Amino acid sequence: MKFWGVRLASILGAVAFCFLLEGVAQGQSSFVQRLFVLAGLYVTLAVSLNLINGITGQFSIGHAAFYQVGAYTAGFCASRFFAQLNLPPAAWLLLMMITSAITAGLAGLLVGLPSLRLKGDYLAIVTLGFGEIIRIFAQNQEALGGAYGLTVAPKIQYVWAAWLLAILCIAVCRNLLRTAHGLPFLAVREDEIASSAMGVNVTQTKVVAFVLGSMFAGAAGAILAHFESFVSPPMFTMDVSFTIVTMVVLGGTGSITGSVLAAILLFYLPEKMRDFTNIPLSGVAAAFVAISAAVFAIRWVMQNFHGSAKDRAIRYLGIVVGALVIWFISKALLGNVPSLKENIDGSKLRMVVFSVTLVVLMLLRPQGMLGHHEFSWDWVRSKFGKPTIKEATA
Repeated sequence: MKFWGVRLASILGAVAFCFLLEGVAQGQSSFVQRLFVLAGLYVTLAVSLNLINGITGQFSIGHAAFYQVGAYTAGFCASRFFAQLNLPPAAWLLLMMITSAITAGLAGLLVGLPSLRLKGDYLAIVTLGFGEIIRIFAQNQEALGGAYGLTVAPKIQYVWAAWLLAILCIAVCRNLLRTAHGLPFLAVREDEIASSAMGVNVTQTKVVAFVLGSMFAGAAGAILAHFESFVSPPMFTMDVSFTIVTMVVLGGTGSITGSVLAAILLFYLPEKMRDFTNIPLSGVAAAFVAISAAVFAIRWVMQNFHGSAKDRAIRYLGIVVGALVIWFISKALLGNVPSLKENIDGSKLRMVVFSVTLVVLMLLRPQGMLGHHEFSWDWVRSKFGKPTIKEATA
């Protein structure tokens, strides 16, 4: 009884959170509302890809293809059937999410059955090729708008829908891992040969993960299509797939909460750069010098210092202070270089910040922010304080 009470409270809390975000977003500009929706969609895309890449241990880099399949499915159905059915916007969006999820799942099954017998780089090449095939196919179909794109009506802009889908995706993946149904996925990730010897159907497990991840990406595509009221092939290029893969790697392959945090972080940083204008190039160059020095020093401490955690933290703090000093000195010196006296808008540095963030994390923590762990207060206490009784006896 207590279990179901906690579960019901969690569901009600999640729904309340989604509608709270809706209320907050309604008081903002249309640009900010769009950021709310895209953040929720990227959380869904990152967590659903993590089910394939992190939890099951495959290497798919064509997730944008299923995102596109879902978006075009919703756009095509809207142009053909919305006027006939005359459903309320919320009901229509729900119907399109389900339809797009099924279509993307079938596409995932079509790709997964023959290709998931492959491993590593070979699987990555197949999924990448599939993504490009889908994009080029849509670009050359007049029924789908061709290269110009497809207008989607009606325009349905619900922030709560994007985040409710994200929470549903998180809940499904989390519950999968916390039950016996998730053990085959973890077994395949750790060792395919050993799991096969223990009776796990490796191919079936891979295909199920692939189809499930594809379905969530397709549902996200339906929300995108109706929110933007327009879809076109350039919205689903390889860059989108690489961005989603980066979010999974940055958060930690196998960590659901890591994917959520990384999706929000990597989405927020490039967008926040749009707010900065007239940034001195000398300051940018100085920041690069300071970050490089700090990364080199931190790596040296990680590899050569074997003292207590407290002493290690003091050294890290000293490195941060030293990096700030280096930045101030470098900025003053580089300010005398003629080519660095110009200013640049932050919007032009968006992808630079994105790339530097990824490179720094891969150098300092290649397993990602959380690795295979999930964020919890017990986990935080184990890192910064005394372990819990459960952890101490484990």
